[in-house]
Amino acid sequence: MPEEMRSSLRLTVRPVGRIDPMALFHRVTRGRWPFFLDSSLRESDLARYSFLGSDPCGWFRTRGPDALWQTPWSEGSSKDDPLQSLGAFLEGLPWATAGDPVYPFLGGCVGYFSYDLGRHIERIPDGKAPDLQVPDLHLAIYPRIYVVDHIWGETFVIAPRSRIAIDPVEVPEEWTVPSNPDAIEPLSRDEYVETIREAKRAIYEGDIFQVNLSHRLALPIRGTAEDAYARLRTRTPSSFGGYLDAGDHRLLSASPERFLRVRGRQVETRPIKGTRPRASDAPEDRALAEELLASEKDAAENVMIVDLERNDLGKVCEFGSVHVPVLKALRSLPNVHHLESVVRGRLRADVTIPELLRATFPGGSITGAPKPRAMEIIERLEPHRRGVYSGSLGYISWDRSLDWNIAIRTATVIGGTAHFAVGGGIVADSNPEAEYRETLDKLRGHAEAITGDRVEVTPDGLRMA
Repeated sequence: MPEEMRSSLRLTVRPVGRIDPMALFHRVTRGRWPFFLDSSLRESDLARYSFLGSDPCGWFRTRGPDALWQTPWSEGSSKDDPLQSLGAFLEGLPWATAGDPVYPFLGGCVGYFSYDLGRHIERIPDGKAPDLQVPDLHLAIYPRIYVVDHIWGETFVIAPRSRIAIDPVEVPEEWTVPSNPDAIEPLSRDEYVETIREAKRAIYEGDIFQVNLSHRLALPIRGTAEDAYARLRTRTPSSFGGYLDAGDHRLLSASPERFLRVRGRQVETRPIKGTRPRASDAPEDRALAEELLASEKDAAENVMIVDLERNDLGKVCEFGSVHVPVLKALRSLPNVHHLESVVRGRLRADVTIPELLRATFPGGSITGAPKPRAMEIIERLEPHRRGVYSGSLGYISWDRSLDWNIAIRTATVIGGTAHFAVGGGIVADSNPEAEYRETLDKLRGHAEAITGDRVEVTPDGLRMA
């Protein structure tokens, strides 16, 4: 590509006053492919900003080894390694900064990496049909965005000074998601419990130390996907939630977990391991939190994943820079208590975004340890591909800053159905029945929001009222 076509964009930042984020959400949903990276749970610096936009000027998708993209600056296709294709796509995008104050996202790419992108990183067996047929990687380029600063209560518009033509070529039909996919039937309670027993056998035999196992439900949506997301953010507010319309499917996320943040050369991941439900009675709620903090099982699980993340970041960070400023801290969300740790490092100067992903994706908290063998166990025991679940939703800014969640508590909406998976970490002393119940505790509030119905947890699963 000629050098002049990669020249920097010049951006303007314009204040537009105090605007309710949901009013902005309804505004952007009138456009094409709207997104809302939503910090609806107020948690100091973790949830200072929300970002919204619509009407992208280009897109990038991969499925298996194949990639296709179309932007105002480049277009291309590839049948090679998808991360190499991602690198070529990003190289073709311009660079931009916006002066002070420096907002973490200035516009650029918003989208997701599905869990199944990891098949091209860890080289696990690939024998499962992609029943939902979502892309392995989807990004769209948003030149004009809203930034909501929740601390100052102000909203800003960031956009290029010169207009970028917003006339992207439509996604070819062979690259679209079918409107009525042939989804695999969900596991019954007994079938999921048996996968846990199988995982424990692999642990006893020394194959793995820990593995995350999930099961997936198909939930009917009441109203539109936008209506369901409005209920979800009210019912289960989150720091790393979001709504993404990819044209032929939509994501509704209430994730509490950060996968990766990069600002300059500083990188951070915040793995979560260990969960207890919240209680309405304050003494009982405190007892549940104290039980979690005192749990040797949950502590060991958390430390194992921290060690894995330290190792992953060590592949791409300067020697000696990887550290753990927070280990096994209690984080109390509206529906559950968690144990969260923080791992940080300083990226080497030559590390690219595809190289960072190759070293760290998928996140260790939703795979297991050691990661490659845990992913093989997941492939053997779970009947379906994970798709977006346990992948990542987030952004890559014009200045190549990025922030990505772990796509848990995240529904993939196709037509009128929300495909929602939920799981938990399995270790040697896991109780299969208790692990199953924990997944339902995580799921209940989200299921109520998505379906608009009251949901009860029973010994055999969720029951709609």
